[in-house]
Amino acid sequence: MKEGEHIEYYSSEVESKDGEYIEYYDTGEILSKCNYLDGKRHGSYISYFKSGEIWSKINYLVCKFHGEHIRYYSSGEVSIKSYNINGNVVSELEWISYSRNIKLGLLVL
Repeated sequence: MKEGEHIEYYSSEVESKDGEYIEYYDTGEILSKCNYLDGKRHGSYISYFKSGEIWSKINYLVCKFHGEHIRYYSSGEVSIKSYNINGNVVSELEWISYSRNIKLGLLVL
């Protein structure tokens, strides 16, 4: 494999993308895990830094953000957090910067 390429693995039939789908970095570490239903993202999606730490957690309802959406710094601290219903942000969207000791927020309803 060439640098930057990755391997994909499906736990069920490839064409339909039903079930769990796992994507790998070219060096073998897990890049992301996602569930599909009828070819659409549905359920949990988790992506990872190459180190294995979680980079983001997102829930989908038939291909739309639904539920909590969290992104993390490589240190494990939360960088962005929001809550979505059927693709719409319904909570305060928080950006958190630990290096500057500030917490920014944007209320979107």
